[in-house]
Amino acid sequence: MRRYAELGFRKFETFNLWTPKGMGRHIAPAHCRAIAQRNEMQFISMHLPPINDDRARSLEVAIEAARFAQEIGAKIVLFKATSLENYIATGRQFLDAIDGLNVTPVVQNHYGQAISTLDHFRKVLKGIDDSRLRTLLEVGHFHSAGVAWREAFDLLGPSVALVHIKDQIGRTPVPFGTGEIDFSGLFQHMANAGYDGDYVVEMEAAPRQTARTIELLGQARSYLEGLCNELNL
Repeated sequence: MRRYAELGFRKFETFNLWTPKGMGRHIAPAHCRAIAQRNEMQFISMHLPPINDDRARSLEVAIEAARFAQEIGAKIVLFKATSLENYIATGRQFLDAIDGLNVTPVVQNHYGQAISTLDHFRKVLKGIDDSRLRTLLEVGHFHSAGVAWREAFDLLGPSVALVHIKDQIGRTPVPFGTGEIDFSGLFQHMANAGYDGDYVVEMEAAPRQTARTIELLGQARSYLEGLCNELNL
């Protein structure tokens, strides 16, 4: 987090379980907040553990993780499930359980997982049918599935509460500014639509290469800031 802060980033998205550095009840929320404060950072969002076929137990775990997210200051939680059926069967139960928390639940697309395509998104949103559930526009994973972000936004529209971005050629992550993603068009389109939320910058172009990843994140920040300045955003 110190390295990200040194690059000029001030916000961070975290995971509950998926990564080796995931945060959960094995770490005190106060300790997490202290790390963020020390680096002048804040947690904006957190990936929850997915609902699996043991729906009752995994739902309890996801609800507990949402409470933890609130305690570390994250305003958005990513609600996940291993299948469309698990999303639909537990979505409203999850929303009811976290209704009093100061967090916004979103669902996202992820290529190769339960929600990969627009049709998957439609089925989940229709199946849960609850306006408390918002969405995440995952530009890279839509690109991997052959779906343009404009087409995705046409479906998701005002329900979008968070955006993930990375540059790609086909399904391959590349340094920002060297791929096929039209970031200028994306930023302008979202601004025109009234989106005022965060963009999570993802860097997967140098897996398991920490120093190179940090370098590429610095370049990404400079590139994206330049685009925003050109667009007066």
